[in-house]
Amino acid sequence: MDRKEIQIKKPNDIIEISMYLVKLLPEIEKGQIIDCSFEQHREKRSKNANDYSWVLQDKIAKILNKSLDDIHNEMILQYGVLEIYSIKKEAFESAKRLFDYFENLGESKLNGKEFVHIKAGLGTHTYNTKEMSTFIDGVVQEAQNLGIETKTPDEIAKLKSLWRNDDFKTNQSH
Repeated sequence: MDRKEIQIKKPNDIIEISMYLVKLLPEIEKGQIIDCSFEQHREKRSKNANDYSWVLQDKIAKILNKSLDDIHNEMILQYGVLEIYSIKKEAFESAKRLFDYFENLGESKLNGKEFVHIKAGLGTHTYNTKEMSTFIDGVVQEAQNLGIETKTPDEIAKLKSLWRNDDFKTNQSH
């Protein structure tokens, strides 16, 4: 059976979904299991905006005489989507492999157990538009602080507009 994707943009789209489900009734009656899922639509972020963040990070790396990977790690730890975790010390080596980025914040003991505290998260490929916008804004600010010429706010907004969604519009900070 072919995969069918339908976007619900208006009430009449629900009729299309209903008609599709009715067509599936014979298959369901034969015992066929049908998987369905619904999720809120999110625009994919613009590759151009992501590429621009890498260009700026490369310029930052050259000025600071650091590797691009080191700068990217710093930018993620500064502007990325991260959480604080407390992990039992004996599980730390295994647990840290679950994350793309992490920073060791220190250790502590509680009730005789040793813990390692980290700030950790995944890469930008997992970010939604609002999260990626915050990340890019941080990279732009770091570049400007070093005297690196950046696109104008309007140009950056145009890059972002390629993937702007309602969540982003209400939280934009320019």
